[in-house]
Amino acid sequence: MKMKVAHFRRYMSSVSQVQFAKVGLLLLPLLLTLAACSSQSGPVDPAPDFELTLFGTETRQAGETLRLSDLKGKPVVLNFWFPSCPPCVAEMPEFERVFQNHKSYNLEFVGVQLLGIDTAEDGQNFVNEVGVSYALGPDEDEIITKYKVSGFPMTVFIDRDQNIVRRWQGVLNEEKMEEILSEIIN
Repeated sequence: MKMKVAHFRRYMSSVSQVQFAKVGLLLLPLLLTLAACSSQSGPVDPAPDFELTLFGTETRQAGETLRLSDLKGKPVVLNFWFPSCPPCVAEMPEFERVFQNHKSYNLEFVGVQLLGIDTAEDGQNFVNEVGVSYALGPDEDEIITKYKVSGFPMTVFIDRDQNIVRRWQGVLNEEKMEEILSEIIN
């Protein structure tokens, strides 16, 4: 046993921090995919205000600024994602479909892209390729920190009074989204 521990320590000391970081980046999508879906609801918390510079979409101009406080009186679905996250990509068409189906409810969808693994340019290219039309923009960790995002994708449901009603970590399908939306639309 001592021999195995000594061998492992010698091996780990020969692995550079850069190599270790690369392995971590390669495993990140797998770890995110394996994260269990979870829903958290409970006492209502006020949603922290934020400012997001948006990508160009069908409904928004590139460079436009969106603040949560500007959306007071509207229910908001706030989704945290990034383009190289397979579960994030998998749920985007469902989000777009639900967004299109609920325009009459004055419901807002906002996508916040984590920068780091992917660039803002990667995010804009992804939005263009997939045809997402709701508001999306890049974040260098300010909004993600305010909302205590611990995994991706993560979705926060905010009511008309700008209180967090529900958090969902993991992939959301249309059916589950509709169920949760009933809590913030009415």
